[in-house]
Amino acid sequence: MKKIYEVGGILNQGFVGQISYTICLDQEYQEMDIAFSFDKQRYEVITDELKKELIAACNGKYGADTASDKLITHTIKDMKTELQMIVTMNDTFIGGIHRQETSRHLYFSEHEATPGCIPQPSINGVIRITILAFSVIRDETHYALSLSVR
Repeated sequence: MKKIYEVGGILNQGFVGQISYTICLDQEYQEMDIAFSFDKQRYEVITDELKKELIAACNGKYGADTASDKLITHTIKDMKTELQMIVTMNDTFIGGIHRQETSRHLYFSEHEATPGCIPQPSINGVIRITILAFSVIRDETHYALSLSVR
C-alpha cells in the first residue's frame, strides 16, 4: 500500500464536534486502508486534584457536591475519550467504526472490508473522512490519520 495522505491534530478537554478531511484521489484504486489513532483515552493516574475537579463540575452542573471517594474514583475510571469515524466516497457512506480502540483501521476492497464498512469494487473520486468527537477528557489529546491505497 502507498500512503497518500497523512494528518494529525490535537484536541483539548471538552471538545465535542466533527473534523472532516477531504481527499481527492488522482486515479482509481482497488484497495484503501485508513488508519486512525489517538492517545489519552483514559486517566492513568487518579489524583486528589482530579477528584476535586470532578466534584466541582458535578456541583456546578447538577448541584451534587457529595459523593463517596469510591464512587468518585469509579466514575473517573469509567470516563474515556470517545472518537469515532465515518467515511464517504463521492458523498455516499461506505463505512464507519465505533469501537472503543485507540488505534483502528478501515480497510476496503472489492471482496473484503472491515466490519462496519462496505466492500467497494472501485476506490475513486472524493473520499471524506469525518472524525466525530463525542467526549475528550484530557487536554492535548493527539490524533493521527492516514490514507493508503493500492
